[in-house]
Amino acid sequence: MKKIAVVLASAGVILAILAQYALTNDWMWFKIFHTLGFIGYIFIISGLACFSLWLIHQFSRDEKNRIKRYYHREQGNAAQR
Repeated sequence: MKKIAVVLASAGVILAILAQYALTNDWMWFKIFHTLGFIGYIFIISGLACFSLWLIHQFSRDEKNRIKRYYHREQGNAAQR
């Protein structure tokens, strides 16, 4: 999932830069490159969203394991008393 996010974001950056370059140099097919730039922005946002979801998933998994260990340890201490 991380690889997909990186590829999407990278492709989006390239398309957005290409669209800006077409704007500054008055290319003949500017409208097509402008549309590609918009698609590039969507790719950037999608890639960052995928990476953010992956990161949140990792944090929640670590927290869930920490909570399991804590309650397992508490139950072991209660049984010893």
